Amino acid sequence: MFVMMLDFSNTFRYEKEGEVSQLASIDVYVSTVDPAKEPPIVTANTILSILSVDYPVDKVSCYLSDDGAAMLTFECLSETSEFARKWVPFCKKFSIEPRAPEMYFALKIDYLKDKVQPTFVKERRAMKVTMIPQICL
Repeated sequence: MFVMMLDFSNTFRYEKEGEVSQLASIDVYVSTVDPAKEPPIVTANTILSILSVDYPVDKVSCYLSDDGAAMLTFECLSETSEFARKWVPFCKKFSIEPRAPEMYFALKIDYLKDKVQPTFVKERRAMKVTMIPQICL
């Protein structure tokens, strides 16, 4: 197994308004084979975490390689792509951590403690209700 560690501490972190972006685009590849051994919910949470990273949306691309060509994985990720349209903006708007919905909603913490925006509770409930469908479980 090959693992590469990258140090971004000396690079540009945020773009300046009115200037050409100096942030690099990133591509992330996720691979899966067998939904019995790698549950689609895990793959879905991984992809949602990648897409929700604190980085400009137009600079992040995520690709899935399903070597097993499983219909279950396809259907789950099709639903996940619809959920991502809501989840990613929610994460960015409220600085949600962790960014995997399964982990986030499993936490037993007071989520209102540091959230001062009045729309947070309403949007959080909407996210929980529309979370990844049962097909992925």
